[in-house]
Amino acid sequence: MRDADGALPPPPHDSSGHTWHHADGLLLRIVVEGCELYSVGDTPCYMPAFGDSLREPEIRAILEYIKSFWDPEERAIQAEASLADPFPSP
Repeated sequence: MRDADGALPPPPHDSSGHTWHHADGLLLRIVVEGCELYSVGDTPCYMPAFGDSLREPEIRAILEYIKSFWDPEERAIQAEASLADPFPSP
C-alpha cells in the first residue's frame, strides 16, 4: 500500500520481495547513494544514502546477510544477474 506521497514501503528482503532481482553492483550503489537515482516511473523512493556512515565492506556484509534469506533458486538468479553488474573490485 502506498503512503500519502505515493511511495511504496520498503520491500521484504526475503524470497517474497524483489531485492534478489537486482545485481550486486546495483544493490551496492543503492545502499551507498540512496534509491532516489534508481526510482522507476512516478514512484518516489525515500531510502537514504548510507555511503557516509557505512564502508563498502560493511555494506557487502549486510547484503550477504540479506542473501542468506533467499532460496537457492533466487540466489542463483541473482548471481547470474550480478555477472553483468558485479560488486566493484576492492
